[in-house]
Amino acid sequence: MTPKERVKVVYEGKTPDQVPFLLDLSHWYKKNYNVPFDLSGIKKVDYDLVALHKKLGAVAYVEMGSFFELYPEDPGVEIKSWTEDGVFHTKIITPVGSLEDSRVFEERSYSYNIKEPLVKSVNDFPIVEYLMNSLQCRPNWDYYREWEKALGDLAFQYTQLPYSGFGYLISRYMRVEETVFAVMDYPGKVHSLVDTVNACNLRILDKIIDGPFETLFISDNYDSNVQPRNYFDAYMRSYYTVVANRLHEKGKYLSVHVDGENSGIVKWLSECGVDCADAITPAPMFNLSPAEIREQAGPDLILSGGIPANLFGSTGSDKEFTEAVVRWLEIRRKSSRLFMAAGDQVPTDAPWERIALLPKLIEEYGRY
Repeated sequence: MTPKERVKVVYEGKTPDQVPFLLDLSHWYKKNYNVPFDLSGIKKVDYDLVALHKKLGAVAYVEMGSFFELYPEDPGVEIKSWTEDGVFHTKIITPVGSLEDSRVFEERSYSYNIKEPLVKSVNDFPIVEYLMNSLQCRPNWDYYREWEKALGDLAFQYTQLPYSGFGYLISRYMRVEETVFAVMDYPGKVHSLVDTVNACNLRILDKIIDGPFETLFISDNYDSNVQPRNYFDAYMRSYYTVVANRLHEKGKYLSVHVDGENSGIVKWLSECGVDCADAITPAPMFNLSPAEIREQAGPDLILSGGIPANLFGSTGSDKEFTEAVVRWLEIRRKSSRLFMAAGDQVPTDAPWERIALLPKLIEEYGRY
């Protein structure tokens, strides 16, 4: 089977010849190839990144930029972004007010840390809602096909929706503490904003759903330490269920990017009809072993991940890394709904030799 076929048959509920191998090498690549990190987004095929995937035989599925453009229909709305002295700024101007955030580049982690969040308080919610009600979507499937052509049998591009309403607040634009206080003090205003963001996303979904992609991706960066069951039920469950149902009606699939404590969330995602939980990280970074994650998730949710970043990078040994990979591959015996992947979690200090070991380990320990 080709690498792409392995991914496809797992989504179809079948068993491939071996566990599919997917990677997002974009962060590691930028740091180690001295590629400038442009937060305004990827806008063209990066053939050096393609070459890395081909060298490994790893399927590319995320971090290829957006396959659609969002633009405000209202002429009174303007979105600006620029980088100045290592600080990335975004400014949103609307007839009801303006918002601005800033992110500071950190060389060691090769990432942008949030200095000032976009949303400071519930007083900013009407501006966000005005923006969301104005946004329209223009697909760009020619760009999708450019990546597909460049990657060949390693192409399984997910098309990514923006953050869900609650993910927009807690994971990206308002910070955890401020969001929790808003939930406690102004639950009606939080629900209004969440519903408005989600309604915007569903309009985007209507525009793109007949496109050539097979899997839709929601990168909410969920962490059940800070988003327990009551938050999920109140703000996430119905939205994920609606998105999953709409995709399934078209023969497509839904993947949600977790990238945090996964205890609980894997079961909740499965209950919503989500097909794949991405960036699933077992102990020792989070609480559950691979076997415990599979037990919580049940047999039907695709688990995509498996490598704790603290064992992938310089803080782990080759022995610890190998043992972690083998433990993950072992749960294929419980269910073939499994990917060997690393989300956006390939640390920038991971030795290339360790990354290159992955296809050999899958060949040895991941066959059916």
